[in-house]
Amino acid sequence: LNSTTGQTAIWYLSGATLIGAAYGPTVPAGWTFVATADFNGDLKPDYLLYNSARRQTAIWYMNNNVFVNAAFGPTLPAGWSLVGE
Repeated sequence: LNSTTGQTAIWYLSGATLIGAAYGPTVPAGWTFVATADFNGDLKPDYLLYNSARRQTAIWYMNNNVFVNAAFGPTLPAGWSLVGE
């Protein structure tokens, strides 16, 4: 993630060796990229996003580096935050 522009990128690795890369979608202002995980079971990583001002979570479903669809997750209660590993 480019913290200035919000541009995401996917790095394709073989072990620790970079074998390719592709730019992904740009994260909108006000949202934070938290983590990747396979949320829909298609064996491809999806993006977990968080808007701290609204305490709103969202998942971006991806097909490699291409945005496919999105879903809002729960709004977190006051005093809670979303963190990734």
